[in-house]
Amino acid sequence: MKENVAAKGHPILFSLMLGVVLTLLIAVASAVATILEFDDTGIMFAQGCAFFLMAVIVTVYMKKKDRSMRLFGFKWLDIRKEKVTLYYIPLLVIVAVQPIMGGFNLELSVTEIVLILVFSLLVGYTEESIFRGILRERLQSKGTLFYIIFSSIFFGILHMANALNGSDLIHTLLQVLNAFLIGFILALLIETTHNIVPLIAFHFMFDALAQMTNTTITDKEVLVVSILNILCLIYGGYLIVVLMRRRKLTKSLSDSLITPGN
Repeated sequence: MKENVAAKGHPILFSLMLGVVLTLLIAVASAVATILEFDDTGIMFAQGCAFFLMAVIVTVYMKKKDRSMRLFGFKWLDIRKEKVTLYYIPLLVIVAVQPIMGGFNLELSVTEIVLILVFSLLVGYTEESIFRGILRERLQSKGTLFYIIFSSIFFGILHMANALNGSDLIHTLLQVLNAFLIGFILALLIETTHNIVPLIAFHFMFDALAQMTNTTITDKEVLVVSILNILCLIYGGYLIVVLMRRRKLTKSLSDSLITPGN
């Protein structure tokens, strides 16, 4: 019993430290790239290296706990079998908002597009593995509600690190709010579907398409973020209802099993 308690350690402290380590790695990479006077592509490459290092760390951790990584939500999604695939359709709408409103940046080179795709994949895998995988597993003892609220707030706060890239206060606050709401719906989704792979795919597409969107979209940033936030709130409300109904159904089934004949 003592060994199990010790193995769990301090889940909240562990979660905070994991997020801080990720943020520090990115901050150091950004600082080095800035000192060396890298351009935007060079800065992205440096940050990508930081994400790659963190991806290796979290993968080793998850593999050590469970070689299949199913414990952290990594499993195949059977579209023919699982109705839960319908839950992912609103994610496609959210992904499409920025490129539809801003159009694609046709000035990007093939090299830049490849770098964006690789970088976004590293970000999606690493952040989802941490916030919807490891944190969820570590915070199980605290309950579902605590995990959803804690991970959403933490995910949003850590995106304040974008200020280190020279973003102004308003831009950073908008990113934090948007990150909080996206973290909120993704936390609800992992609790609803127990599958992290579609969330990684969404995170990858959202970041990649956002970076390939025409830069003129910054003129509409408040409108774009407002639309994204409204969509997230509506979607989040729907997922909350689904979870509440599911828990009510689970409780009814449990009561029936405990009290036969009712």
